[in-house]
Amino acid sequence: MPKTVTTIPATISKFTAAPIDSKVKRKVAGYARVSTDHEDQVSSYAAQVDYYTKYIKGREDWEFAG
Repeated sequence: MPKTVTTIPATISKFTAAPIDSKVKRKVAGYARVSTDHEDQVSSYAAQVDYYTKYIKGREDWEFAG
């Protein structure tokens, strides 16, 4: 006699403890760095900060944490 298996879909996310169908915002922070004190690296740092700030704030499912 074949056994019948019933699959019960998850209703709570094991990662966020929130209901599967809810929208959870992730708190996200950027990481920028430079390896030297040279003047050209300073503008590189500012460019990195600007890029990641805009990228994170552009995502509706992310909250900018800093």
